[in-house]
Amino acid sequence: MTFSHTNHSPTSWESFSASRFDYLSALAIPIAEGITRQDTTHPAFRGCIDWHSCVHGLYALLTVSRLTGEPQWRHLAESLLIPDKLDRELVCIRNGELNRELPYGYAWFLKLAQDRQRFFQQDDLRAIAAELARRLEQWLFSLSDNEIVIHARHRAYGNVSWAVLNVWEWAQWNNDIGLAEALSVFTRERLLPLDQALPSSCDDLTDEFFPAALQRIRAILAILPGNETAPWLRAYLAQDLQLEPVHRPTVPHSAGLNFSRCWGLWDLFQYTGQSRYRDQYVRHLVTQMNHPEYWRDDYKKYGHWVAQFGIYAIALSMDSA
Repeated sequence: MTFSHTNHSPTSWESFSASRFDYLSALAIPIAEGITRQDTTHPAFRGCIDWHSCVHGLYALLTVSRLTGEPQWRHLAESLLIPDKLDRELVCIRNGELNRELPYGYAWFLKLAQDRQRFFQQDDLRAIAAELARRLEQWLFSLSDNEIVIHARHRAYGNVSWAVLNVWEWAQWNNDIGLAEALSVFTRERLLPLDQALPSSCDDLTDEFFPAALQRIRAILAILPGNETAPWLRAYLAQDLQLEPVHRPTVPHSAGLNFSRCWGLWDLFQYTGQSRYRDQYVRHLVTQMNHPEYWRDDYKKYGHWVAQFGIYAIALSMDSA
C-alpha cells in the first residue's frame, strides 16, 4: 500500500480492518530505521532521538512482529537487547541519569517489558522494569492534590493518567495485589473527582500529543469496577464526545494526537459498545495514515516517534478481536 496526499482510503470499519496489516508494515519501516541509529549515548536504547522514543520503538517492532507473524521486526528489536547493555542501562537508572524520563518513559518501559514477557516469554527486561515501577509508585503516591490536578491536565510527558494505567497493568501482570489495590484507591479518590478540573472538552486542544481527558478515561475504565464507572461515564460524557481528526499539525507534538486519541476512543467503544466511538477511532487512524509526511518523513520532527503511537492504536483493535 502506498501512502500519499492523494490516498483517500474508505473509513468504514470493514475496509479499515482489511488494511491493518498493510498499515502495520508501513509504520514499522521508519521505526526500524530509527532504533538502529546512534542518536544518544545510552547503552541499549540509543536510537530514535531520545530514550523513551527508542523504548516505544522496540515495543512497536515487537508488536508488529507479533501481530503480522513477520520475524524480522522481532529480530531487529532483540538485536539491541544485549544483556551487558541492559545491565548498564540499569546502572544508569540507579545513578539518576534517566530521572527526566519519569513518568512518561518509565511507563512506556513497563508496557514494553510486560508485552515481552506475555507474548515472547522473555524476562530480560524485568530487572529494569521492577526498578522503574518502584520509582513510578513512589512518585505517584508522593503527589499532592494540587500536583495531581496539574499532572492530570498535562498533555505530554508529565501526564499522570498514563503512568497510573501502566503501573496498574504491570501490577496486574505480576499479581502484585497490594500495589493494584493501592492504585485502585488512588484512581477512585484522586483521579475520579477531577471532572470539573478536566472536562472532556479539553481534548479539543491540539498543541500536544496526549488527550488528557481520554487518558484519564482510559485509566478509570481499566482500573475501577463497572458499577462505579458506568454512572460516572454517563454523567461525564453527558454531552457526546465528538473529536475531529487533526489534518495539519500546528506543532510537531500534535502530529501524534490522532493516534493517541485512538487509544481512548477504542477503549470507549469496547466499554460502551457504541459504534460512534469506533467510527471516530477509524477516522482518526486513517486520517493520520493518509498523511505519511507526519509519521514517516522528517525524522527529527515526526519520523522518530509518531509511527509507534499508531502501532499501539492498531494493536488495541487487533488484540480485542
